[in-house]
Amino acid sequence: MDIQTDELFSLGLAIIMGLLAGKLAYRLKIPRVTGYLLMGLLIGPHLTGLIPEHVVKNLDVINDIALGLILFAIGNEFEWSLLKRIGIWNLIRLAAFESTGVMVLVSGGFLLLGYDLVLSLLIGSIAVATAPAATLLVVREYHSKGPLTDRLLALVAINNLLAMGLFRVIYSFVHLGNGADPASAMIQPIYEVVVSVVLGIALGKLLGLWEKHLDELPELLLVIIGIVLVGTGIARMLHLPPMLVAMAAGATVANSSYVHRLIYVQQRQLEQPIYIAFFVLAGLSLHLETLLKMGIAGIVYLVARLLGKIGGIWVAGKYSGQPKEVSNFLGITLLCQAGVAIGLSYEVLADYPEIGQMITTIVLATVILNETIGPYLIKLGLTLAKEIQSENKIKAS
Repeated sequence: MDIQTDELFSLGLAIIMGLLAGKLAYRLKIPRVTGYLLMGLLIGPHLTGLIPEHVVKNLDVINDIALGLILFAIGNEFEWSLLKRIGIWNLIRLAAFESTGVMVLVSGGFLLLGYDLVLSLLIGSIAVATAPAATLLVVREYHSKGPLTDRLLALVAINNLLAMGLFRVIYSFVHLGNGADPASAMIQPIYEVVVSVVLGIALGKLLGLWEKHLDELPELLLVIIGIVLVGTGIARMLHLPPMLVAMAAGATVANSSYVHRLIYVQQRQLEQPIYIAFFVLAGLSLHLETLLKMGIAGIVYLVARLLGKIGGIWVAGKYSGQPKEVSNFLGITLLCQAGVAIGLSYEVLADYPEIGQMITTIVLATVILNETIGPYLIKLGLTLAKEIQSENKIKAS
């Protein structure tokens, strides 16, 4: 069979089987995203082999498009009026306590296992990241609203910004330890962050200019897709993190567009097929054998990250006057981890295979657990906080 046919067949199969898995998950009262991931694992190369490994690799562009749109949507949560309503200092305290809790416990755990300081801190920085895709999809599936939901989406964006920033700074010391030029190693993180944000702002402003000359509303959808693809492409050419570019563009649109809410509505029309494909393809890439290789280091990573996020949020909530439901339940909604963490670990693998292999094994193994159990924990937290809409308002897709 021709390779292009294989890709088209596999993509179609992923969407159809994902849709069926989502409907089954809905009837079982578990998040659809968990159904998508498990279906991907079932039909993927590591179980039934209905979709072979070489096809999975050739469909990476779907993941890039979907992740770009997801991060653009996450960037929308940085709307200034929303941030002021939540309280900017409240968010900063939550993010600071939670991220510090994760860094201290994960890095401390690896130091106790005998890893050196820089490597332990590098693993701790990766642990800060929270999967935006699974979190956003669960929130939208259950139409949740309230103080916990508002803080959750904003905190997911901040988590990933902090994870990428901390990683870049600590990674520069890894480069220095391997003989890199000191000036280059220290300037590179600043270059990546500054240029990515500037590029994202420019693309967001471009969308704002375009909206003034719309001939019809659906045109907005094409502009959004174009902005995301152009941003991702330029970021790759300039060796920048595409995730940061997409978030910066989304945040710019949220605060400068006259038709921001219409942009939001238009983007939602594209989400279901793209997101189903994204999560089924993510399931295809899950390697069950990594669970066997996880070892004590993986267990330390998993447990320390969990305690850091839950404990950090609880402490921040008690000392910053957060609503009770935020202090008690926000932590368990921040456990999903996938794209950002995997991307960072693969970067280490490409540059330094010896330490990269260890980090990648830990991240991939824990992603399997975090991405399958995490969406249920998000639903649980939202349910306990009484922010999920009643069942009769939630329609099956």
